[in-house]
Amino acid sequence: MDLDDVARLFQRSTRSAFRLETLPQYLVPQEEEALAAWRAGERRLDTPADSPWLARIKASTDRGYRWYRVHVLDYPLSEYSEFELFGYQANEAAGEEVFIADRGCSPGLERLREDFWVIDDSAVIRMIYDHEGRFLRPELAENIGPYLEMRSIALRHSDPLSDFLARREPRLIA
Repeated sequence: MDLDDVARLFQRSTRSAFRLETLPQYLVPQEEEALAAWRAGERRLDTPADSPWLARIKASTDRGYRWYRVHVLDYPLSEYSEFELFGYQANEAAGEEVFIADRGCSPGLERLREDFWVIDDSAVIRMIYDHEGRFLRPELAENIGPYLEMRSIALRHSDPLSDFLARREPRLIA
């Protein structure tokens, strides 16, 4: 499986895309400028007008498609996790449902260490990263059952982003 295969799965998707994130940082070349601006103190949220990704989320959620994710965090938060928590507010404004889970508060989250997408509850794309958070490759999972179970666990132990930020990280509220 390569990224073109992933794109085709998303193009054929009609109902939903769920993402589980478990890493303290993702070294994504497309985010380098935004992360540098964050480090310099710039706190600006993207909008669908200036982000193709957010435009895609907005257009599809307006048609009834469900984008949702859980990020399982470890404390202390990494700088990248703080950057991402701030940025998720733009995703929510575009229509994505974002949930946050604190691994330290829920023993059930301890085994959730793998990143993946669930597409229409019928396909799972495992996202393989190195130990630093660099994306290596996608892999199509043969058995989706364990991933649907991990999604259920993550959702059960998470809070909506706005609730999480208000209670745990108010300094990151835009």
